[in-house]
Amino acid sequence: MQEGIFGGNHAAAISGPEPATPAEWARFGVQPGWSFVIRHRVRWSECDPFGHANHRAYFEWFEEARNRYLEAAGLPGLSPTSPGPVIAETGIRYHRPLAYAEDILVSARTIRLGRTSFEMEYAVWRDGLCALGRAVLILVVNATGEKAPMPRELRKRIVAREPGLDAGVPQ
Repeated sequence: MQEGIFGGNHAAAISGPEPATPAEWARFGVQPGWSFVIRHRVRWSECDPFGHANHRAYFEWFEEARNRYLEAAGLPGLSPTSPGPVIAETGIRYHRPLAYAEDILVSARTIRLGRTSFEMEYAVWRDGLCALGRAVLILVVNATGEKAPMPRELRKRIVAREPGLDAGVPQ
């Protein structure tokens, strides 16, 4: 993965060269409603014997997009005493296969915020949608295994990034 970018009103590069342009989003077929996108080129090691990107590669791309998204939103660095995201549930629907050396965009967004959990969607784009994934994540303190409430500042930053996401704090 080479670069993180925010679309819409969130034009901030996370790392790498210049952010992707609206023309790139259009060229890859990214649909409206996505706030964070990273670039990737399918590696040989991510392909199966049939030359397709293996199913596990998609989950790795989603993980990279999720981590970069959360870092950009201000999730504190992971440590034994600070809360970090743990996957409770995940899934993916494949629409079209991908192959070695294809350039793709991987997008991420938050679609639900709970008190200690949140749900994210991910998508892979090349000439339109190739795969759509989701995950339910729980914030857990690694040292104790206890659930932790989402920090207020992190919640605020995610809501600011995601138009239409409910800003309320569940009880």
